[in-house]
Amino acid sequence: MRNWAAGLAVAAVLGTTSVVLGYEGQTPQQHQMESTELLQLRAKLAEREAQVQSLQQKVAQLEEADHLGEAERLGVLQAVAQSGLPARQQKRLAVAIVREAKRNGVDPMLVVAIIRCESSFNNYAVSGVGAMGLMQVMPDTGSFLADRAGWKLGRPTNLFDSELNVELGTAYVAELIARFGSVEKALVAYNAGPALAKRILAKPDARKRFLAGYPKKVVAEFRKLKAKQESELTLRAEKATDDSNG
Repeated sequence: MRNWAAGLAVAAVLGTTSVVLGYEGQTPQQHQMESTELLQLRAKLAEREAQVQSLQQKVAQLEEADHLGEAERLGVLQAVAQSGLPARQQKRLAVAIVREAKRNGVDPMLVVAIIRCESSFNNYAVSGVGAMGLMQVMPDTGSFLADRAGWKLGRPTNLFDSELNVELGTAYVAELIARFGSVEKALVAYNAGPALAKRILAKPDARKRFLAGYPKKVVAEFRKLKAKQESELTLRAEKATDDSNG
């Protein structure tokens, strides 16, 4: 009888204690203090995240300004200006060409040459086989490249976005150059597809005939752009020397 009564007393004490301790063995005062501390930490974290985001935006702005200056220095901005695109779009496109060319180790003027030969700077160009946008990227190729980069292309019409198209097209050109060993052979693959390009390049007659077409056209455009670029850079260097001597 005494044991039973003692058990009730212990149960009563434990029950009372659980009510007093409240949340996971804490007193209401402790729980309130930790909740306040948690809110303060979350506020500090949100503030730090805002600071990081602000710094990232500043870095992006500085990088864009740097790429724009490089685009102007190399003549990419002037080449894009001949497209007839709106001025704002010209700048964004020139920046994208320089940025993606640098990222992929490709001459930006090669990208300009391909755009000129593929679409004549028409964002909404579509070929007979379904290639789309400035660099005439096939939707399947675009989806593959985007997936490999860790993001989704989404609808094929997203290839009409000039910056996205240049990002994917330039990465593809760089990959083909690495795979086929030269710009000319890479252009065969860019135009005909890698599988067909292997068969074309394996046959001397077919290789000679194909290289005289699309690759020759792009390379000729590239060389013309490079010649103009080098001429402009030489003139600027001579002017800078004359100004410093004067």
